[in-house]
Amino acid sequence: MASVLNRLQTIGRGFGDKKTIKTDDVHAAAEETKAAAGKSKNTLSSVGWGDRLRYVVENKTAEDGNYPFYLLTYVTTLTLLAFGLVWWYASNRYDGYVYGQENYADAFFAGMQLIVSQGYVDEIPDKYGLRWFYWLMIFFGVVIFAVLVGFITDAIAQSMDAIKEGHTAVAEAGHTLILGWNEATLRAVVQISFLRRQYQQLNERKCFGLLWYAKWLTPAFSMLGLLERPSTSIAVANIVVMTDTLSKDEMHRRLEQVLAERGINPRRTKIGRNIICRVGDPTNVNDLIRVGAHRAAAILVMMTAQDQKEEDESEGSIQNGATLRAVLALRHVFFTNPWDRTREVNPDLRVVLQMSNKSEYVDAAMFQHNNGNPVIIPMDLTLFMNSLMFKCAAQPGLSSILLNIIDFEGTAIRRRKAKNLRSGPNNKYGDCIGKTFGEMRKQFTRAVFIGIIKPGMPVEEIASSGYGLCPDQSTVIDPEDLLIFIGPRSNPIHDYKMTATFDGYLKTAKALADANPSIESNRRKRQMVSKMLSNVLVCGWRPDWQDDYRRLHDRMMEIVRQRQPGSTITFVNAVDEDEFAALVLKMGLRKARDDGEVRCYEMHHPYRGIFIRHVRGDAAKPNVIGPIIEGSTIHTAIILGTQANIRLGHRHRDTRVLNIVLLLRKLWSVKAEGVPMHIVGENQEDMTSRLALAPKRGPGAAGGHEPDFVNSQAVAARALVQTLAYPIISPAVKDLFNEAEDSADIVTTFASEYVPLNVEMKFGVVRASVLRAQGERSICIGILWSNGDPALLPPHDSDVKFCDTDRLVVLRRLFDAANPEQPPKPSGDEPGSPLGRMMSIAGVRA
Repeated sequence: MASVLNRLQTIGRGFGDKKTIKTDDVHAAAEETKAAAGKSKNTLSSVGWGDRLRYVVENKTAEDGNYPFYLLTYVTTLTLLAFGLVWWYASNRYDGYVYGQENYADAFFAGMQLIVSQGYVDEIPDKYGLRWFYWLMIFFGVVIFAVLVGFITDAIAQSMDAIKEGHTAVAEAGHTLILGWNEATLRAVVQISFLRRQYQQLNERKCFGLLWYAKWLTPAFSMLGLLERPSTSIAVANIVVMTDTLSKDEMHRRLEQVLAERGINPRRTKIGRNIICRVGDPTNVNDLIRVGAHRAAAILVMMTAQDQKEEDESEGSIQNGATLRAVLALRHVFFTNPWDRTREVNPDLRVVLQMSNKSEYVDAAMFQHNNGNPVIIPMDLTLFMNSLMFKCAAQPGLSSILLNIIDFEGTAIRRRKAKNLRSGPNNKYGDCIGKTFGEMRKQFTRAVFIGIIKPGMPVEEIASSGYGLCPDQSTVIDPEDLLIFIGPRSNPIHDYKMTATFDGYLKTAKALADANPSIESNRRKRQMVSKMLSNVLVCGWRPDWQDDYRRLHDRMMEIVRQRQPGSTITFVNAVDEDEFAALVLKMGLRKARDDGEVRCYEMHHPYRGIFIRHVRGDAAKPNVIGPIIEGSTIHTAIILGTQANIRLGHRHRDTRVLNIVLLLRKLWSVKAEGVPMHIVGENQEDMTSRLALAPKRGPGAAGGHEPDFVNSQAVAARALVQTLAYPIISPAVKDLFNEAEDSADIVTTFASEYVPLNVEMKFGVVRASVLRAQGERSICIGILWSNGDPALLPPHDSDVKFCDTDRLVVLRRLFDAANPEQPPKPSGDEPGSPLGRMMSIAGVRA
C-alpha cells in the first residue's frame, strides 16, 4: 500500500514537470490514429471547387433570398456576351452573308434573340461551326428558361408556404386578438362567434335578408346607417389567434371541427377570413406587432399552458411566467407603436388575462384609460370555478342557470349603452334617456333588465348609489349609462304596449298579496324557510386552500348559509390532520367531539350546530369512503379532480372524478337507503359528463337532481369572453358571487315566499310580485321546478302554478329589515368575493 501511495505522489508531482511525462508529438499521434482507423481514406474530407461554389451560393442565398435570381442574371449576361463575340468572330470568317458579321452589336442581338425566341431558320451555313454554335445557343436558351422557370416556381412555392405557415403580417384594425392556446381557446372562439352570429342575424332580418346572400353589401349598409349598433366591438370585428405551439393547419383543423359541432355557419364566421390564425410567440414584441396588437380593440391572453410548463420546470418558483411576460411585451408594443397619429393607445382597448395562479404583483403592470376604465383585467378563474361548484352544491339545480347566463349562445347577461338602446313609442335610439330604470324596464318582452352601471363610478360607490345589479328603480338613466339585461339577443325586443301589460301584472300581484298576507310572513322567515338540513361530502383538495385559508372559508360559507343546524360538511383528502386543524381554527371554528376516527369542528356564530369533519385518505379508495357513506346520509357530494400534493393532467383529473362517482354509485346502491345523492363534479373534457354514472334516484325521490357537472374549460371560456365583451360591467356581475350580506346574489328560494301556491297565474305576475317585495330589491329570472328542471326567462304571458317544493331563481339584494328603504352599506371587513377578486381591478376591494 505504501509503495502505491508513493508512486501516486510521484506522478502527482510530475504534473508540473515537463521532464517527468513525455507528450507524444504530432507525428506519433497521427500514426496511432491512422493505425486505429485503417488505411482507407474518407472521400468526404477533401473540398473541391464544386463544394466551394455551393458554399458561396448557399451563404449568399441565406444572406439575400433573391441571390439565385441575381446569379442567373449574371450568368446569362456573361454567356450572351461570349456568344455574341464567338458569333461575330465565326461569321466574319465566312465568305457569304450571315447576320451579325458586320458588327458586334448585331452579333450580340442575334445571340440574345436566338436564346430567347429559339426560332428556326435554314440559312445558317455549314461553315466554321456556325450551325453547331447555333444549336448550342438554342440549347443554352432552353436550359436558362428551364432554370428561370424553376426559380420562379420555387419562389412562388416558398411564398405560398410562408403564407400557409402563418408568418405574414395581419392588416386588421379594431380586431379581437387571442394570444396563446389552451383547452379553453376553442370555446372562447365559439363564444365570440355566437356574438357575431346574433349581430349578423339581427341585421339580416332588418335588411330583408340581403346581407345573408350578399355579404359584400355589409360595408355599404354600414355607411348608410342601416345596420344596428353593436353592443360590443367583438361582435363585428374579426378574430386573430396567435400561438407558437400549433401550426396554422392544425389550428384550422381544430377550429373547423369545433365550429361545425356548435353550428356556426361559415358564411357568417369563416376561417381564413373572419378567423385568422398566425404562428408566433405571444411574448415576442416583433410577433405582436406582426399581428397588429397595437391596433386591436380586445386582447385575450391565454398562456396558462406555458405558465404550467414554466412552473413545473422551475419547481413552483415561477408562476404566471408566460402570461406576465406577454403583458410586459404588450405594454411595450402599445406605447412604442401608437394605433394612430393622435392617440397613444386605442381608447376601446381592453386586455383580459387568464391567470393560472393568484398574483400579488400583476397590478404593477396594469394601467387604465384617461376615463378611469381599466386596460388590463386579470382573472383568476380557479376562484370562480371553486365558488361556482360550491354554490351549485349549496343550491341544487342552480348550476344550469348560472352556466346559461354566461353563455352567449342563448339567454345570457348582456349590456347596452343607453344611447344605443331602442325603446319608446317610436322605437328610437336613446328614448330611455331621462327616464327612470323602473319605467324603462317595463317595455321589453323577452329581456329582463337587471342592472345599471355608470362608467367611471368607483366600485365601492356602485351599490350605495343605487347602481349595479338590482338597482334603485328610481335611478334616472343618462346617455352613457350601461344597462345590463338577460336576454337571447344583444338588441332586446321592444314593445311599447308592454308597459300597460306590466302595470296590469303589478295590480294582480298586489291583489294576490292582499289576499294572502302569509306570503309576507313567509318571506320574513326566509332565514330558515329556504335552508335545508343536509350533509355534504367534499372529495379532493385545492392546493391554494393551504396557501390562503380564507378561500377555503369562503367555500364553506357558501354551503353553511343554506344549511340548518345539524348539517355536516365532510372533507376527504390527503391533508395532514394537524394541518387541516390549523386551517379551520384560523377561521374561528372550534374543536368538537370527534366522531369516532373522524375529527370534528363546529362552525362559528351564527352557524352553531353545523359541523365540519375531516377524514385523511384517498376518496377513490373504498376503505376510505365506504365508512363515511355507511355511517351517515350524504345528500350532496362535491368531487374535485385536484388533490393535495399531487398534480394530474386534465384527462387524468376527469378519470379520477369518474372513478369516485362510480364508487359512490356502488356504495349508495349497496346501502339502499333511498335518499337521493346530488353529485357536483368538475370536468375538463365535454365527454366526461356524459360518461359519468351517478347514484340512481331513490324510489319516489321526486326531489332528486341530475348530476351537476361544471365544465372547467367551458366556464373559463365563457367568463373570459363575458369580461372581454363587457369589461365595464364586471364589477356588477361579480356581485352574483359575493359572500357579503349586502351584495346582490343569485338564489333559489321557495315560490311561497313571493306568490300563493296552487294558484294559476301569468309568469309576468310572478315577476311583478318579486319586484314589489318589501325590504329588498329582487328580480325573478326563472323557475326551478320540483323535478329539478330549470326554466330561464319563461314568456311573461305563460301560465304557471307552484307547489310547496317549486323554487324561483331570484337576483336579490337585501336591505336592513328595520329600515327597508335604506340602501345596503358596503362591507368593509369581509374578504372580497371570488369573482370579485377575479374580475375587479387589482388593488380595488371587491
